[in-house]
Amino acid sequence: MKEVRNMKNCLYNTTALAIAALLVMVAPAAAYIIDGDCSDWGVSPVNDSSTNQLDDNSLIPNPVGTIDYMIDNDNANWAEGAASSNNISNFTGPEWCDIEAMYVDDDSEYIFVLIITSMPKHGVTWLGTHYQPGDLALDFDNNGDFEYGVKIVQNDGDGVDGNWFGGVGVIYSNPTWKARDRGSKRTEIVSIVNGMDAGSATIKYTGTDVGEISGVAVPEGPTGSGLPWDTFGLMKDGYGGNYEDNPSIPNEVIEIAIPKSALNLQHTMLNLQSSPSCGNGVIKLESVSLIPEFVTLAIPVISLLGLVFFMRRKGQK
Repeated sequence: MKEVRNMKNCLYNTTALAIAALLVMVAPAAAYIIDGDCSDWGVSPVNDSSTNQLDDNSLIPNPVGTIDYMIDNDNANWAEGAASSNNISNFTGPEWCDIEAMYVDDDSEYIFVLIITSMPKHGVTWLGTHYQPGDLALDFDNNGDFEYGVKIVQNDGDGVDGNWFGGVGVIYSNPTWKARDRGSKRTEIVSIVNGMDAGSATIKYTGTDVGEISGVAVPEGPTGSGLPWDTFGLMKDGYGGNYEDNPSIPNEVIEIAIPKSALNLQHTMLNLQSSPSCGNGVIKLESVSLIPEFVTLAIPVISLLGLVFFMRRKGQK
């Protein structure tokens, strides 16, 4: 009889520990305020004194914790961009068509994304073409098809299918993607030009909206990011221009919170990608592990609670 009681107590204790562990996972652990400030990510960018460009080491989160991240540098093909699952960076350029770093974290309710970029949210006109920030692409089944996308900036009417499409922060399922420049090695996964409205993400994008293209909706956000500026800015005369003669350009912050409830998640692995609308300066984060959604975690918790209640009632009889 004593052995039976000990076995029951052991089972109760094991079940209680399992419930406690699941409750910890279920409880939202968000530590991010979506305000365009990267300090809550443990990121404090500074410029390298020898180059006056962002110091890669200052872009590493401290502490890293559960954050997945990708940091660009100058050591790869400019059009293929940066892609890795182990934070090895590929490319950054001293120009506006550039993403310096991307970070991802999550809890049971939201996927949080931070992007540091030198692309202003109102875009840039260069050699007669207006380029914009691209959108955020999400692939949850690792098949290369980005089945969700978050609209960062409304499409303008210049040179891309789906003119004037999209609401800022809208999550689109089964989106159609287009690039403004379809040159060699450029990605086509850039701007959403069609898709089904699945919900809304919260998004902030620092910098001033100067209305370069009238009527284009861009995210709200602080006037400036407070980050160091890149010494090099727009090339004045196209390819072959003298970088040293160009003005400095600010680095801006894009911060996004995506509700998991809008995504119909069947998988807990995520690949992300973003690029300015020219299709180069691509940055990717691959094989990011996600915490299951709140509802998914709540089911086993309720089941275990029911089992404990049943066992205790049975033991009392």
